[in-house]
Amino acid sequence: MSRMTDQIGRVLSGRYRLIAPLGTGASAQVSLADDVRLRRRVAVKTLHAALADDETFLRRFRAEAQAAAALSHPNILAVYDWGDDDGTPYLVTEYLGGGSLRSILDEGGRLTPSQALLVGLEATRGLDYAHRRGFVHRDIKPANLLFGEEGRLRIADFGLARAL
Repeated sequence: MSRMTDQIGRVLSGRYRLIAPLGTGASAQVSLADDVRLRRRVAVKTLHAALADDETFLRRFRAEAQAAAALSHPNILAVYDWGDDDGTPYLVTEYLGGGSLRSILDEGGRLTPSQALLVGLEATRGLDYAHRRGFVHRDIKPANLLFGEEGRLRIADFGLARAL
């Protein structure tokens, strides 16, 4: 995460001030940020520098932004914006403070049967909505199931989505 902490304070496109690292994956890192124009907290996903010059990854990254932005459902992570700042492609989404199912399980948390049922139901509702619009997620896993502070599940990372 040292590379991520180096970015704290950076303002992307004159609008998104990076505040704190939230996590990193194989192709991107996610930071908590302030949208200085709309004065709200957001999450900003930036493509790793090593991949920013790779056209295949750039196409996938842009496809994630366009696919996810086209989906508006209470159980799908909202995408607000996307762009490129000085060679750094980024995606801006709603910030969810409840963590992921993966982080809950990694910390030793367990779901009760009724909680597991609710997680399954909410994930199914979001996936059904996406499927009816011609999208398949292709990477459903605990790390991509995020919770808002109120506890509602949202499906994240449509980066591997593909039109049916």
